[in-house]
Amino acid sequence: MALATRRPAPYAAAGADADADVVAAIRHFATGVTVLTCGVGEDAEGVTVSTFSTVPGHPPMACVALRSGSRALRAMAKSPTFVANGLAAEQEALARHFARRTRPSGLDQLPAKAWLDDPAAEGVPRLSGAVAWLECRPERTVTVSDHELLIARVVSAVHRGGTPLVTFAGELHSGPSTPTARPRERD
Repeated sequence: MALATRRPAPYAAAGADADADVVAAIRHFATGVTVLTCGVGEDAEGVTVSTFSTVPGHPPMACVALRSGSRALRAMAKSPTFVANGLAAEQEALARHFARRTRPSGLDQLPAKAWLDDPAAEGVPRLSGAVAWLECRPERTVTVSDHELLIARVVSAVHRGGTPLVTFAGELHSGPSTPTARPRERD
């Protein structure tokens, strides 16, 4: 089966306009807002992404596209584990903080209450108030365009539910709330 491509070879100068159209269309797919965190102490890093995706097979896997050469890619790829923090709707300020390229490194970039548990404890830092956390172990990276697709194995997961923060058409929005849990029926 042949795959269709969106641009002819060789790539023409008019392709920049086509790329802008593609990017505009891509922004119209609603996605969850995730902050990836890794490292400890002054080496702690975080970055906001909307490209985080999961594969719930066995073993469960996750992937994220990060810009080639970015400090976030270097930090996540060399870390033994990282955490995907699925942000809650009320965490827009955190999303914006970790989206800044000039953000500082280390746990001190946020007040201690922003971190779940003791931020000085060993282990991967998690953000307090997220709707879910996935701890992931990087397995490989694959070059895709001017990004790297970081593929990781999900090694642990926790969810608390709530209303997620989503991005749509370049803006942040409240997503749908988790429905009230219903007891499972037993046979």
